[in-house]
Amino acid sequence: MNALKQRLAALALTLSLLAPLSLSAFATDTQPETTTASQSQTTDDATDSSSGSDDSQNQSTDDTQTGDSTENSENAADTAQNTQNDTQTQPEEDSDAMPEFTADAKAAILINAETGDVLYEKNATEKAYPASTTKIMTALLVLENMQPDDTITLTEEDVDLASGSSNAGLKEGETLTVEDLLYCLMLPSANEAANAFAREIGGSTEGFADMMNKRAKELGCVNTHFVNANGLHDENHYTCAKDLALIAQEAMKHELFATVVNTAQHRLPDTNKQQSRIILTTNHLILSRYSDAYYDSAHGIKTGHTTPAGYCLVSEADENGYTYYAVVLGCDMKSGAQFAGSFTETARLFDWAFDNWRLRTAASKGTAITEQHVRLGKGTDSVTLVTQKDVRVLIPKNLDTDKLTVTYNIEDEYTAPISKDSVLGTVTYSYEGKEYATQNLVALTDIDRSMLLYILDLIDQFLHTVVFKLIVVAAVIFAILFLIRQRALQKKRAARRAKRRSRTPTRPKK
Repeated sequence: MNALKQRLAALALTLSLLAPLSLSAFATDTQPETTTASQSQTTDDATDSSSGSDDSQNQSTDDTQTGDSTENSENAADTAQNTQNDTQTQPEEDSDAMPEFTADAKAAILINAETGDVLYEKNATEKAYPASTTKIMTALLVLENMQPDDTITLTEEDVDLASGSSNAGLKEGETLTVEDLLYCLMLPSANEAANAFAREIGGSTEGFADMMNKRAKELGCVNTHFVNANGLHDENHYTCAKDLALIAQEAMKHELFATVVNTAQHRLPDTNKQQSRIILTTNHLILSRYSDAYYDSAHGIKTGHTTPAGYCLVSEADENGYTYYAVVLGCDMKSGAQFAGSFTETARLFDWAFDNWRLRTAASKGTAITEQHVRLGKGTDSVTLVTQKDVRVLIPKNLDTDKLTVTYNIEDEYTAPISKDSVLGTVTYSYEGKEYATQNLVALTDIDRSMLLYILDLIDQFLHTVVFKLIVVAAVIFAILFLIRQRALQKKRAARRAKRRSRTPTRPKK
C-alpha cells in the first residue's frame, strides 16, 4: 500500500511539472507589429468639328507662318486672361501649409520626373478623349519599330483626309524618311503621316491600334483604348491624363522624339513631289519667344483638339534641376482670349511647381533609424537598421524635413544570422497624411548565430510542437494505465496470498 502511494505521488509531481509546458504549446505566436524650347516644332490638327477633326491651333508666329494652318481656335489664353483666371494660392513664406492649385481643365496631372511624385491631379484616371495627343503613342511605336532613315511612300488612302483635318500638305506618291515624317506627325499634327505609319507598321489602322493598346498595357496604362493612330474622335478611342503622362515619359526616353517635339519649326527637304518647305509646331509654349504664351522652360510635347475632347496639351518643362510632366485635357477657349486654355493652364501648373516645391534629403544613405531585438545573436541581442539609400523628398519649399512624420514597417524582432545590407523593413516620411518617400531599411552589420543558443532554441521549439504534446499526453496515459495495471496485479497477488493462506492447515500448538 505504501508503494502504491509513493507511485501516485510521483505521477502527480510529474503532471504538475509538465502541465505549464504542455499548455504553453497552444499559445498563439506574437505577430510582428508595424511601427510606425528650343528651336523647332510643328502645327496641330486643323478644326474643332465634333465629327472628328483633330487639333485646331493657331500657328501664327512673328517668325514664320504656314498657309495650311487653321488652328486659331486652339491658342492658349492671353496674359490678361491668365492673370484673371489664376486660382492658385501661394503659401505665406513662414507657413507650412500645402500649396494649393486648381486647374481650369476637365482633367489634369503634374508629375515630377525625378521622384515620380504626383504633385497635382484632377480626374487623372477618368476617361477622356485625347484628340491628337494620341500621336505620342504613334510616334513611340514608330521609334520602336523603324529606323529614322527608313523611307515611306504615301498612298492615296494615306492622304485621303476629312475636310479640315490637320495635315502637312503631303501628296500621294511622295516619299519621305521616317525622321521627316515624324516632324510632320508631331509639329503640324499631320494625319496623313499618322495614316502612313499605321499602314507601314501595323498593316492597317486596326492592326496598328492593336499594337498601341498592347503597348499601353505594358506601360501600365489603366484607362486607355485606341482605335486609330491620329486621334480623330471615336467614342471607343479614349485615355486619361495619368496614362498620357506615362506614354509621354516613355517616348521622351528616345533622343529623336525629344528633339522633334522640342522643335518650333522644321525644314522638310526637297522630295520627289514637292520642294523644300517649312512646317511649324502647334505648341505655343515653344513656338515663338515673342508670343505671350511662350514658356521658356518647356520642351514639347503635343497638342490636341476636337470638340468632344476640348483643348489638350501634354508637355514637359525643366528648370533649376527640376523636371515636370504636365497633362491637361478638356480645356476651353475663353471668349476674347488669344490662346486656348490648354497653354495657360499648363504654364500655371509649371509655375506652381517651380515656385512652391523643393527636393530635399530627409535622411542620407546609412543613417541609423532604429534598433531592434535579435534572437540567437552571437555577442549581441540587437541590430541597427539604416537607410539603404538617400531619402529624397519633394516637399513644399517652406516645410522643414524635421517636421515630417517618420513611420516604420519592421518586425518586432529578428533572428540571427543576419547579413549586412539585408533588407529588414522600410521607413516612410509623410506630412499631414501625404506620403512623400519610402526607403528600405537594411542591417548595419553582419550578426552571426550563437550555436549554443541555436541548439537550445531547437529544443525549446520541439517542446512547443504538437508532436511533443502528443508524446506528453501518451506518456501520461501510459503512466496511468501502468499504475492501474500495477494496482490490479497487486490485488491479484494479495488475493493469491490470502487464498494460499486459507488453504494451509493450521498446525496445532504444542
